[in-house]
Amino acid sequence: MKLVTGYRILLLEDDEQLAELTRRFLCARQCEVVHAANGKDFLKALHHREYDLIVADVVLPDASGFNLLEQCRHQINCPLIFLSALSSVNDQVSGLDLGACDYLVKPVDPELLWAKITANIRNAKRPTLVSDICFGSLQIDLTTRVARIDGQAVDLTANEFDLLLIFAEQPAQLLSREYLFRRVIGREFDGLDRVVDMRVSRLRKKLDGIANSVVIRSIRGRGYSLNAASGNA
Repeated sequence: MKLVTGYRILLLEDDEQLAELTRRFLCARQCEVVHAANGKDFLKALHHREYDLIVADVVLPDASGFNLLEQCRHQINCPLIFLSALSSVNDQVSGLDLGACDYLVKPVDPELLWAKITANIRNAKRPTLVSDICFGSLQIDLTTRVARIDGQAVDLTANEFDLLLIFAEQPAQLLSREYLFRRVIGREFDGLDRVVDMRVSRLRKKLDGIANSVVIRSIRGRGYSLNAASGNA
C-alpha cells in the first residue's frame, strides 16, 4: 500500500479528461485524490471522509456547485476552491460569498492551482488567537480547557470537554453520527460502535442538570445539534 504523505483532496469535476489530468498532477505531489463526477457522488464522498481541501466545479450534470456548498456548509470543515468556466464577476462573487476560499477560472495553469491549494491549506491550519468560544450561556476557555454556564464552571471529563467543544465550534448545526465519530475517535464509523452516542448521552445529562444551560438535541437517524436553551444563540 502506497504511503500518502501529502494532502487528501476531494475533486468535484464532471469533465473526465480534466479530472484525470488534475488527479495525476496532484498525485505526483503525493496527494490522495478522491474524484466525484457529479453532485450525488460528491455528497457520498463528503459524508464518508475528511479532506484537507476541496476543488469543485460549479456546473455539474445533476447539481450546482454553489447549491452543494450552501447545502453542505455544516459538513465542510476545510477550504474549498471553485474551479469553473463561469468567468463573470457575479459568479466569482457568488462563490466567495457562499464561503469558498478562492475562485479560479478555467483554464488554470496546474502550478497556479497547486500554489492556491497549498496556500489555502496553510492558512486554514494556521493557529488563531481566539481563546474563547461563546454560545448562549456557554463559554469555553480554550487556554484553560474550562467550560462555564453563566460563569459557573461545568464539571467535565476530558472526553466530555472535547465533545462539547466540537458542538460549540458549530452551534445549531446538525452534526451526523459519522462526523462526530471521525472527530472523537479518529477513524471512520463502522455503523455499529455506540461510543459516541454514550458520550453524547452523558454530556447531555450533565448539561440538562444545569439551569439556563445549552442543550444537545437529537434528530432521529440524522445526528445531534447544540442549541441555546431558549432556542436562540
